[in-house]
Amino acid sequence: MRLFGQVAAVTLAVVAMGVSADAFAQRNRGQGGAVVLNYQRVVAESALGRDMGAKLGQIRQQVTQEAQALQPEGASLEQERQRLAQASRNMSPEQIRNSSSLAPQFQQFSERLQQFQARQQGLQGDFECSQAIALRDFDRLASPIIQSVMESRGAGVVLDAGSIVRSSPELEITNTVIQQLDQNPATRTATVARHAVAECSPQQPAQQ
Repeated sequence: MRLFGQVAAVTLAVVAMGVSADAFAQRNRGQGGAVVLNYQRVVAESALGRDMGAKLGQIRQQVTQEAQALQPEGASLEQERQRLAQASRNMSPEQIRNSSSLAPQFQQFSERLQQFQARQQGLQGDFECSQAIALRDFDRLASPIIQSVMESRGAGVVLDAGSIVRSSPELEITNTVIQQLDQNPATRTATVARHAVAECSPQQPAQQ
């Protein structure tokens, strides 16, 4: 799932940096070291990741259908743009603004166009927000497994397989993490829902 590559890399960085103090203490006592995880494989190959991907695919299809439903409005706007361009041919912007007949038509067209573009962007934003929340929930379920496998190997750091040139096969924990995720019924099914883009937008500070 190339779709999750960039987000997965960021998530793994958080996992690697979020190692517990106890794990670092073990490392300092001589038990430390690093293990290697291909997080993108965990997302793509685990039952949890496949279920998440399928459900996100359904949301993408829904968003695509809604975007297609906007096509008549887009065609209407294009026709209006061409009509206004023809009506204002050889007129300067100032002349258009001063025209009692054309100025309101341009204003109305501009408002329609802004609303149309906002709906288009909102649909894309809905999918991206839904994907981000789904990946966050995936990480919430996967992180304890990753931490447990890391600690069982006596390691204090998880390295992203995509960020290193070469590593010993004994350090690889990807298959173990996938197996443990798949063996637990609680980590086989993803809870994925559509979320409005506003749910992922930064909160605006309250005005004084």
